[in-house]
Amino acid sequence: MKLPWKRDGKDKIFVNYRRSDAQGFAGRLADSLTLHFGSDRVFRDVTGIDYGQDFEKIIVERIEQACAIVVVIGDGWLTATDESGARRLDDPNDYVLREIAAALEGGVVVVPVLIGGATMPRKEELPERLADLAMRNAITISDERWSFDVERLAKVLAIDVAGSVTQGKLDVMRTTALAGLLVGGSYGIADFSHAAIRWAHGADGLRAAGFTPIESAVAFFGIILAGVMLLMSVPMIAESKRKYAWAGVAVATFGTTAPFIAYAVRNVDLPSISLVTNFTASLVVTLLMLVLVSLTGFREK
Repeated sequence: MKLPWKRDGKDKIFVNYRRSDAQGFAGRLADSLTLHFGSDRVFRDVTGIDYGQDFEKIIVERIEQACAIVVVIGDGWLTATDESGARRLDDPNDYVLREIAAALEGGVVVVPVLIGGATMPRKEELPERLADLAMRNAITISDERWSFDVERLAKVLAIDVAGSVTQGKLDVMRTTALAGLLVGGSYGIADFSHAAIRWAHGADGLRAAGFTPIESAVAFFGIILAGVMLLMSVPMIAESKRKYAWAGVAVATFGTTAPFIAYAVRNVDLPSISLVTNFTASLVVTLLMLVLVSLTGFREK
């Protein structure tokens, strides 16, 4: 099956399996991978092709879009035979053979998954077109360690398949945190300059300096938003990075509590020099939060 390979836009995971050998297992595995990468990223033949569609054409298109193919190998995968008793892998029209061969020829990442006590086939046991499959590192998945093994497989695939569901959420959180800090920091700089100029010209007090409590607190809202995003990210990120997320939550909490009590919650008309101090503090906290967001990384565990 010769394919016109295109590297652009390849973001799918193709689950290759023999129905007589691993149909139920392949479905369960595809469902588990869907939780990691999303329903539009994982494909296996029986669930992704509508009635009346050209089976071979769809298979070719999906493999063209794949950046990784998971080959499910059970204990009967190598020796499966057709009605005449001939080994299926020796049939040049066998779909399992053609799909794997197309992936190997096209430079797609191929990950063998061993189930049911199966072992990796030796090179001399495979058809010539699949000989390179024997050189691929295999991952064993068992019922007893299903979650752990699938998590391990997902991490291997994530090297070549960017954009898991969890990582997508973390990317949104990171963008939101940075946007909050940038907007808040911009307000902080503007408010600091405003307060400093008005204080230098003798305007004293929150309202005399031209501020309302809400306007003067915008910088701190950005800090709080970033702190919330860091808190939400904790269960999703690597354990080694959680200390930075927790530090960011603590900085956001303590760095905004005092100013809110001073002039947002209690609505005290602070002197202009106190406003300068508050906005200076907001800028310092914003910079510290930017560092902690960067150190947290928002990368999936």
